[in-house]
Amino acid sequence: MTTLKRRRCQWTVLAASLSLVAGVLSPAWSAAPPADIDSSRGQDLYLEVAVNHVELRRIEHFVVRDGHIYTDANTLLGLGLTWPGAATASGLVDLTSLPNLQTQYDVANQRLEIFAPVELLSGPPSEVGYATPPVPHLDPATRAPGLLLNYDFYTQRDNDTTSASGWTELRLFGVGPGIWRTSNLTQLTRGYGTDSERNIRLDTSWQLDFPDSMTTVTMGDALSGALSWTRTMRFGGLRISRNFELQPYRVTVPLASFVGETAVPSLVDLYINGVRQAQGPVAPGQFQVVGAPVISGAGTAQIVVTDITGQRRVVNIPFYNSTRLLQKGLSDWSFEVGALRLDYGIRSFSYADNAMFSGSGRYGVTDYLTLEAHGETSHGLTMGGVGAAVRLGQAGVISASFATSNHGSRRGQQYGAGYEWRGYGFSVNLSTLRRNDAFQDIGTLEGSTLPLSSSQAFLGWNLGRGQLGASFVHQTYQDLPGASYAGLSWSQSFGRFGYFSVGANRDLEGHGGTTAYAYWSLPLGNRVQTWASAVHQGRGNTGTVGAAQSIPGDSDGWGWRVQASAGEDAGGQAEISQLTRFGQWRLGGQYLRNQSAGNSTVYADVTGGVLLMQGHVFPMRRVYDAFALVSTDGIAGVPVKLENRLIGTTDDNGLLLVTPLNAWQNNDLSIDPRGLPADVSVERVRMQAVPSTGSGMLARFEMQTMLMLDFSVHSVTGEAIPAGTQAVLDPGSLPVTIGYDGRVFLENPPAGARLSVPLNTGQCVATLPDTLPQRGRIDLGDQPCR
Repeated sequence: MTTLKRRRCQWTVLAASLSLVAGVLSPAWSAAPPADIDSSRGQDLYLEVAVNHVELRRIEHFVVRDGHIYTDANTLLGLGLTWPGAATASGLVDLTSLPNLQTQYDVANQRLEIFAPVELLSGPPSEVGYATPPVPHLDPATRAPGLLLNYDFYTQRDNDTTSASGWTELRLFGVGPGIWRTSNLTQLTRGYGTDSERNIRLDTSWQLDFPDSMTTVTMGDALSGALSWTRTMRFGGLRISRNFELQPYRVTVPLASFVGETAVPSLVDLYINGVRQAQGPVAPGQFQVVGAPVISGAGTAQIVVTDITGQRRVVNIPFYNSTRLLQKGLSDWSFEVGALRLDYGIRSFSYADNAMFSGSGRYGVTDYLTLEAHGETSHGLTMGGVGAAVRLGQAGVISASFATSNHGSRRGQQYGAGYEWRGYGFSVNLSTLRRNDAFQDIGTLEGSTLPLSSSQAFLGWNLGRGQLGASFVHQTYQDLPGASYAGLSWSQSFGRFGYFSVGANRDLEGHGGTTAYAYWSLPLGNRVQTWASAVHQGRGNTGTVGAAQSIPGDSDGWGWRVQASAGEDAGGQAEISQLTRFGQWRLGGQYLRNQSAGNSTVYADVTGGVLLMQGHVFPMRRVYDAFALVSTDGIAGVPVKLENRLIGTTDDNGLLLVTPLNAWQNNDLSIDPRGLPADVSVERVRMQAVPSTGSGMLARFEMQTMLMLDFSVHSVTGEAIPAGTQAVLDPGSLPVTIGYDGRVFLENPPAGARLSVPLNTGQCVATLPDTLPQRGRIDLGDQPCR
């Protein structure tokens, strides 16, 4: 019998019984011993044992007495069997006394096969499917100091003014633990009486990661952690937080977990929405199948059990999964202390006078329930609250929260609620957050306003290759007019005939009227597409047509864009761009006409980076995350691949920058050994490169140039040295085997080395030249042995 059921609280309990075909078990079962055994006296037997068609490859002691087979209780326990009273049993146990257990004794092969029902099998459950992957670790040999400058410079000129702006980011890594970063913004404006210039520091921070505990420590400018019912704050100080990105292969949401049982060896497959997630053999007894969820929302899991006779049993199980939930026992948290950042992007060093403390946390109590909590305080204000997300079986997830604040004599409350459900054909997301006018958080102390209420509703219908959606958003503020918007949209893919979407939004408060749009795009191949759009607004209508070729994703290449508009926002735009290994640039111009006059603008933009590493300066593309400097030990022209895609070849110094890499992930880097010279040896051609956050690593493929000497030796009489003769090369006393016709092959021998060859008439010596090249293959011809 094979049965399956849901485990823990992941889904509703499932109990499905699958009957085994009678042919699975042997038709010649017998509990009685053969006739040649004297039942009155008993007989000791040492038999090879199999349980439910599983060969245990062990021999155990049995006793046949009075027509029954006995064995020691500890022997049965060692075979993975249990029975009522097994915990206190001792001495010999009659196998016929175990309920529903049957045996078959093969006299010729001295073999006993036991057929036990599942309830008598006590072995640990077989595990199939997802297991938490090991934590990627940094290889100390790949650590190297470096200094990286990212930049983005933009300039434009219109009818009246000329402006320029530059963003830069400086990173220092590999010098001590962690990574140090700082960013800056510079702006210049000239013309029409508006001359101005300013230089603003944006963020400065030092970050240290601990991947084993998924913890990140940040000192300097940072963003605080937040929940769905709290606000993120920009502050300067110290933040310690959980960081799941340090273990990117770990699944944090509840897993699709099932347990079942089978009486015979079987193969178990787990499918989720038709995609196989796990497969593996299971032994007789209980088994557990775990699959990492590949979707968010409602789906169907399918368990397929194939026994040793080829019979298949299938069980379909509906399930629901949500990213709002954490696995049972898993926590997500963040703690901050410091001061709020003020006038960000306007002033470099503007912070609140008072210290702030903040903390947020989530904990998976069960796979159905995740609890949340938040607290913060600053300058006499305290705010705290709790929340929860609960999965309602297959009916979706509901959430609720409550928070309260105290500041002087003001007592405020906040209430929140939400519901989500996602399926293949329909999805819904509802949420509301309401406060009284006394509720405050730390941000309100510095003038940031909180709405009294904020409600959202989103509905979506899957139409095969299209999507229909409806939305509603409503917000109210104290002493300010409220805002309410309703929208409806439809999008559809027509394959090679393009993509079409249409939508409309209505201001329900009557301030902005109705806005509607229609958009169509058509791909033409070779990264080229055309499009046309029409927009209706309260102040007029605008129609636009255009075409563009996007720049390549990895390789160097060109891109361009042209478009023209007619109607209320009439005008045109043209742009050309290029992506190279040194960065990307754009050059373009546009013309906009309104009711009074037109305005022409030309602009240029360049982005990229400069890296100082391993004593070399590299111009490069802008780095968003991590990267690697590939070294082939000075060997130039070596092809390098990232995830089996050719990414470039090493330069004259044997170096190549590879971007981008994913931090804390196994990035597959490899070289093509077919591109190596014949006199170069390589230790490895592939590695799993794991860089840290925002940093560079040294990916070294150790190579060595070789000097290969080929020559033949003969005695003073001109006879070739016999094949197989064992000679000795000095210095070093290295053994050398003489080949046919006296041929000798040496790798990297020292100049002037002496090869001593034993002969029947004594020993002779062949001496190598006093000068030899550093690399290459040299044929020295015949060398006399004297």
